Amino acid sequence: MVRVIETACIVVFLVAFKPSSIITFEPRPEIGYPAGLIPECPGVTKNASITPSMMRVLKIIVHRMSENGQIYRKDFPILSAHRSIPKEKNIDLKNKKTVLYAVGFLDSSVFPQSQAVGTAYSKRGYNVFITETFQFLTYIYPKSVRLTRIIGKKIGEFLVKLTENGLAAENLELVGASLGSHVVSHAAKYFYAATGKKPSRITGLDPAGPCYRALPKEERLDASDADKVDIIHTNIDGFGIAERLGHIDFYANGGEFQPSDIPYIPCLVICSHVKAIFYWWQAIEHPKKFIGIECDSIQDARLGKCSNTSINYLGAEADFSKPGIYFLPTNNEFPYYKGKEGLKDTDIFKSILLRINSDDEFVVK
Repeated sequence: MVRVIETACIVVFLVAFKPSSIITFEPRPEIGYPAGLIPECPGVTKNASITPSMMRVLKIIVHRMSENGQIYRKDFPILSAHRSIPKEKNIDLKNKKTVLYAVGFLDSSVFPQSQAVGTAYSKRGYNVFITETFQFLTYIYPKSVRLTRIIGKKIGEFLVKLTENGLAAENLELVGASLGSHVVSHAAKYFYAATGKKPSRITGLDPAGPCYRALPKEERLDASDADKVDIIHTNIDGFGIAERLGHIDFYANGGEFQPSDIPYIPCLVICSHVKAIFYWWQAIEHPKKFIGIECDSIQDARLGKCSNTSINYLGAEADFSKPGIYFLPTNNEFPYYKGKEGLKDTDIFKSILLRINSDDEFVVK
């Protein structure tokens, strides 16, 4: 009842402060639409394999934060991880939710953003696993794309074997950053083929677009991979992908580019792409603070022209009974969320520009 009243209040707030015109620019038809960075890469669906000696460095990291705030990390080779991890203290596959976070291209479990996501889930009482794929997803990008299927399959095998120790599909969540989004997609596909059940949830953090734009759903993340799939898009025409991939797709600040912590300088490609991880980390830490506004189309989300009264939350409180496209306004400074203020002032770039030229006369002295 409390949640219903809270949602009703937010809807009233949204109606009351709904911007009449967030933006006036309309792209002309002759301009066309973005194809996105490297829309297709011939050969990326060819086979790839990993030798037994290299398979030893494909690892699963157990990550948790202790009661006194200490971070505990322990790595396990993926081929034997299913035997060792269930014996670990504080791992409870039967009674706790489990999340596996797959890092992306040129990414590692030791990097601060990966540990931040892991710690946020640990605080919520999850068993937390993080992939270590640095030895594999650092090949030239199209080669790394080829490796996502075999890596995803091995992760899927690991998860299937954990079901013998109490892991239930309804308690399993997968999160992938960039290329890791497609890794967990392949893991989920294998898991379903082997068990007949889908993971409870998959979250894609700006799923990789280069080389994937022209691929079918069998080769990339898709809404059919889990019971609930949500996506946050932050760099859709660069390293991300514009297409809807989930049941709920959030387009942060339009999904193209993100504001930087320096107000007048926007993030460019890499910065905008990585922001998805930071937004998700903070969305886990601050439930119901990242509020999205439903849009009629991706184009409307790009332009922030979303006047619907339906809202949804990025993070643990996402309402999957309201699937759709959502424009997600953020602040440019950490911890990035706007909360209810974002419902009346959605365009961070326009608000910054208005402040720059707020004076009636500009005199150079």
